Amino acid sequence: MRLVVDSSSDLPKEIIEKHNIHVVPLTVSIDGDDYQDGVDITSTEFYARLENSVNAPKTSQVVPEQFIEAFKKILNEDDEILCITIGSAASGTCQSAFLAREEVDSERISIIDSNGLCMGTGYLAIIAATMVEQGKTRDEIVEVLTPLTQNKIEHLFCVDTLEYLKKGGRIRASKALVAEILNIKPVLNVKDALTETIGKVRGRKKIIPYYLAHIENTMDFEASPFLSVAHSVDEPFALEFIQAFKEKFNWEKPIYISELGATIGTHAGPGVLATFYIKK
Repeated sequence: MRLVVDSSSDLPKEIIEKHNIHVVPLTVSIDGDDYQDGVDITSTEFYARLENSVNAPKTSQVVPEQFIEAFKKILNEDDEILCITIGSAASGTCQSAFLAREEVDSERISIIDSNGLCMGTGYLAIIAATMVEQGKTRDEIVEVLTPLTQNKIEHLFCVDTLEYLKKGGRIRASKALVAEILNIKPVLNVKDALTETIGKVRGRKKIIPYYLAHIENTMDFEASPFLSVAHSVDEPFALEFIQAFKEKFNWEKPIYISELGATIGTHAGPGVLATFYIKK
């Protein structure tokens, strides 16, 4: 069995390589230039372009033809496919995967709508990859993952600047200006693949304490097989959070760290800290 994800899942490179996961790229458009996410442009290169971009970059969904090509190639080598995509409320990528399955061989392909974003999708993929390694069947994996798609994976984000939300028309310029002046950092999570603000802190130093308090109240420590942490070009801050998390909760299970790609980065910009886990 082979796992397929789209590039918005922001999986760490070592996980992709270890489990031979096939990644189908979304398209990123920056000032008229189109790139295949993670293929023609890395996360680091994307943020360098983002800071100098005139207009807000745009991401385009994976089209059915991309999935058809990937599915056909994989089914020539493997018996089955489990495809996990970005939430359908956020992108037409999931629908493209379903359309492609009908064109190829629907009996040998299962598709899961993660109902999440970035490493929220990636979290499911890592669980699935571990189960494949344990010799579990496709049906067994789908049975475990499906309940987790019902908003059971926490996506906790904090945005360092509102500049890119303003550029993308997702927040009023006046509101962004006030937040910048007062040094307010909004804290967001994701419900049904759409972001929502759940709080705010004044100053970057208060982000980690806020996260630790929120995690203490919401995380199912026993059910979570690992913690996932993602950042946008700020690994030192991510490592600082990881250290604080380990010390506070005596955490000894794995922690995976990755860089947020273009799908979230387009709207959130650099300096984001995000973490993902199974909720109570």
